[in-house]
Amino acid sequence: MIDTQSLGMAARRQAGLIARAAGAGAGLGLLVILGSVPVYSAMETILLDEERSELLNQVSALPNAVRSDATVQSEIEILRSQVLARDVVDRLHLEQDAGFMSPPRDAMSVIVGAIGSVAGLFTADPPLPPGAAVDPAEAARDAAAGLLRQRVFVERIGRSFVLQLGYADTDPARALAVARAYGDSYVEYQLKASSILAANAGDWIQDRLKVLSDQSLAATNAVHEFRARHNLVEFQGSLLTEQQQSELATELVVASAEVAQLRARLQSFEALMTAENPDVLAISALETLTPSDQTLTEMRSDYLTARRSWTAIVSERGEDHPQALRLQKEMTLLETSIREELERAMMAARAKYDIARSREASLSQDLSSFSERTTGDLKVVGQLAQLEAVADTYAAVYRDYLERYEITTQQQDFPIASVSIISRADLPTAPAAPRKKVLLALGLILGALVGLALAALREMGPARLRTPADVTNALGLPCAGLTPPLRGKLDALGRRTLIRTLSQLRADIDHRFPTPGGRILGVVSVIEQGELPPLPGLCETLAQGSDRVLVINAGGLSPGMAQRLNALHRVEVWKLSDLPATRSRTPGDGGVGDTADLRASFRTILLCLPPLTAAPFPDALARACDATLLSVPWGRVTPDFVRAALARHAAALRPVLTTVLPGADLRRARLYMRPGDYEEHLLHVPA
Repeated sequence: MIDTQSLGMAARRQAGLIARAAGAGAGLGLLVILGSVPVYSAMETILLDEERSELLNQVSALPNAVRSDATVQSEIEILRSQVLARDVVDRLHLEQDAGFMSPPRDAMSVIVGAIGSVAGLFTADPPLPPGAAVDPAEAARDAAAGLLRQRVFVERIGRSFVLQLGYADTDPARALAVARAYGDSYVEYQLKASSILAANAGDWIQDRLKVLSDQSLAATNAVHEFRARHNLVEFQGSLLTEQQQSELATELVVASAEVAQLRARLQSFEALMTAENPDVLAISALETLTPSDQTLTEMRSDYLTARRSWTAIVSERGEDHPQALRLQKEMTLLETSIREELERAMMAARAKYDIARSREASLSQDLSSFSERTTGDLKVVGQLAQLEAVADTYAAVYRDYLERYEITTQQQDFPIASVSIISRADLPTAPAAPRKKVLLALGLILGALVGLALAALREMGPARLRTPADVTNALGLPCAGLTPPLRGKLDALGRRTLIRTLSQLRADIDHRFPTPGGRILGVVSVIEQGELPPLPGLCETLAQGSDRVLVINAGGLSPGMAQRLNALHRVEVWKLSDLPATRSRTPGDGGVGDTADLRASFRTILLCLPPLTAAPFPDALARACDATLLSVPWGRVTPDFVRAALARHAAALRPVLTTVLPGADLRRARLYMRPGDYEEHLLHVPA
């Protein structure tokens, strides 16, 4: 789980470093801005015109490729090419422009150039090949083209077919001229490329036309010679034999259909007439569109008239009436006549059927005979068809190439390019670089990032002892508090903290040694050149009333500190050699000897020992102390370091009464304390 409070404290501690780094980055960006040369940029907008491409395809024998991403990228590379750069140089004579060839340089370029010059001293240019001559004019053009390609930039606008071509220069007028010259050169390059392609295609097609013309003519002559040799006459687009056979087949189909129709009619007549009690009136109604049709119609009409009259007389007067008998006889005669006429019609139908069958058989025999005669000519006809197919193919290809040649010839002078300038470059009025706000923001951000990285490294480094809680939690030792550096005049916060720590030291000592009698306290620092606890203030605190304090310099006091202590009331400073020698000394007492008289004369004896890292450390002398007052320099040592030092001298050091963190930056020490906890609160409480 992330400890957000610890992260907040780390951010609060390192905010100053990050702010200084950001300020340094912004200052560096400002220096870059001040040392830069203003550069002006002119932009030309070019459209890869699809509509013109389609118009060009309508008159071109070689259709343009569909605009794809690869095609657009190819156009961008053409704009960046050496060929186009040399054309712009020739248009504007840039190789003769001193301002173009040697533009003003900014500070960064000067520095980079100087580094390159120094590096060039250690490298030799490759020798020219023997006999190689350098044309100064060509070399100048190549150099100008190289500079031009370095300063021109091309980019595609999104996924569209629009390209932006820009050129940056210290002279705005020259930037405008170069950008417009680039656009004109690009359009002219497209026109020339199209014309050259059309010319090359026209030459190739013309050569091909000569070959195809000869081949088509030879194939046509072969067809005519084959027809003449085999007497194959063509009529209305087909051979005569084929036409005759087709007509016979058509007539045979018609005759077969007629025979089928007549056979069906005749069979129907015969079936109706041979039936028992045939209805001649109904059968006569089926006879239509024949010579008998009119006669049968009249007789059928007379019969129906007589039958109606007979029916009327019979219903009124009966069948025996003379008039009814007469009508009955008349109807019988009419039926006989109708039957006879139907028999004649049936005989006529049979005659037509026989004639149609004869004609069908004749046509079938003629078609079979004709097919037998032409069966031997099928191979000849197949060869002719093959020769005609070859001739038609050559003729079609020749016509296609002839049309393409005509279109390609027209395209050579057709002034259409597949690109167009949709926005001409304008004279730049404001410099495009340096971008002051961007550079300042970039410097600020980069500086802040560097500061953040340094702050992270500092936070991830070994934890150092900076608060009493650090000493207690990491070492398990009590801590009286922080003391500020004693150099110079202390402010109110330093005085309050110093008084509070000294009071805590006096309370810890009195609590540990409550009975009367001298007490020997060893005062030792963890590292060399580390500050000791504030001895003058401590001595004054311990010498209150009638108590006397003895400070023994066993190598831990500087001369200046000894002088300051000597000037204090009821405080004496002795060297180790000033101790009374009349008393007997026991082995291993370190030169202190019998301390009974000292304990009787002084309430507190402070034995100032060398640092724990001193070589050698007087372990025997440290054993004479009743307790140890340990000085841990603020923010300079790690818990592991102190733990190892104490473990190394564990046999000599007396129990550590308390510790002090001297030399503390009190305002910075707050950053290592959790806001609102006891220690941080003490720094805010007035004395």
